[in-house]
Amino acid sequence: MTKLSRKQLPATQKGKIIEQLWRAFASLENKNEVHDFLHDILTHTEIEMLAKRLQVVVMLDQGFTYEQIKKALNISEATISKIQNWRQAFGAGYDIVIRKLRSGSKFRKVSNKVISSRSAAARIWQN
Repeated sequence: MTKLSRKQLPATQKGKIIEQLWRAFASLENKNEVHDFLHDILTHTEIEMLAKRLQVVVMLDQGFTYEQIKKALNISEATISKIQNWRQAFGAGYDIVIRKLRSGSKFRKVSNKVISSRSAAARIWQN
């Protein structure tokens, strides 16, 4: 699991660098730029972790059960529950992405067969 340094940044500096991160994301214009940036800034493990979180939300939105999601993504029901609870409490960003994925012609419902998170992510990025 990714860990933060024990050496804390002053709140103003932390705010500035987080704002810079948001601006960096907002400056990206297409899937290739997003891919390149995420590949550079995140480890493979971090990308897979984020992809699984998104896939949980996508699958919940599609009506999959916790058990189906657990089997498909090889994660615990507790993790699924945490993601669902977070989405219900603070999930405006998830909701935006789900709407955009749904409205895009490239969005396809994931089948009930068990797939790895890497395969699921590859399907999204190939479109």
